[in-house]
Amino acid sequence: MACPPGGLVNGISYGPVLNTAAVALTAFGNVATERAALLVDMLYGQNVSAGFVDRANARLAQQLTASGFAEAMQAALMGEPVLTADESPVEVVTPAVDETTGQPVSGSPHVMVIRTPGERLVWLTALDSRSHKDVLASLRTFTGYLIVDGYGAYLKLLPGVRAGKRDGTDAGGVLAGIQQCCQHVMRRCKQVTKLGPGSLQAWAGKITGVLKTAHTEVEAAKARGETALDPTLLADLRARYDDAVASGITHNRHRDWDGGGNHPGYALGVWLKTHADQVWLFTRHFIVDWTSNAAERGVKPAKRHQATSGYWQTDQTLDRWCTNQSYLISARNHGLTILEAITRALTGNPWLPTITAA
Repeated sequence: MACPPGGLVNGISYGPVLNTAAVALTAFGNVATERAALLVDMLYGQNVSAGFVDRANARLAQQLTASGFAEAMQAALMGEPVLTADESPVEVVTPAVDETTGQPVSGSPHVMVIRTPGERLVWLTALDSRSHKDVLASLRTFTGYLIVDGYGAYLKLLPGVRAGKRDGTDAGGVLAGIQQCCQHVMRRCKQVTKLGPGSLQAWAGKITGVLKTAHTEVEAAKARGETALDPTLLADLRARYDDAVASGITHNRHRDWDGGGNHPGYALGVWLKTHADQVWLFTRHFIVDWTSNAAERGVKPAKRHQATSGYWQTDQTLDRWCTNQSYLISARNHGLTILEAITRALTGNPWLPTITAA
């Protein structure tokens, strides 16, 4: 009885309810295509095909592309003061092909997420590989603070850092600064404390303790309406950190490691010293969160989808899934229900992100 949505399947025109159900189950619910068709039959009594379910998702992505959703999302994200980013490997049956050589692109496909710390906006994008060039492509013009997990590619977004051949450009970026995720730092510290011998690696535990204390103090200062930590308190916390790092470097500098190379305690100590200002950025700029947990949560849908469906057939279907996910999650975080968001998009009136006023 409904108006045709624009697609015919076996001579039958399905209405917006079935199209919306097909998209909600697959694009948001991470249900495999064939199983989604069975669920639509169970719920609505309509024997739709897996092809119809797939085309419903394709129509959503097409509508979003035509409406300029990707451009609007990119503009909105680049206007944010703080973003967090992460990437996760995924399985694609037929990988992307290099246009110049005709050969599969080297490296493994990834899904990258760029997200606001408060999770209002999320942008998932399909990467042919985890190369520096691919990872940094969407962040070249970002001028705010970026929260990341330690991957070295992001450092090339800082001013004055030469990108080099691996990245395809020479100039550095325009970031205001990088916050290294303290949760990742503490996980690495926990691993080192287990290495021993005895309490020799206790310095790593001290790093965890002082970072937790710093976070507690920052949150308390925010609650009091303050915009900075007491300089004396901050200096004391930072001195405790520096002392612990120096101990880790000293005690592990010449320690043998069965796996070859430097002892993990020494490697961690050097990294913590080198990136100390990035680890402690959240104590100087309260607008910055101390972890990249929002980005980690942002890549979970890709992992859940892969756990249920096993893979994406091509890089094009992965890219389509990323677009639909980005739209549905962001629209829901702005007050729309998933069904409202899908219906609006399929009828040519999708929700679009806007640049937040400074």
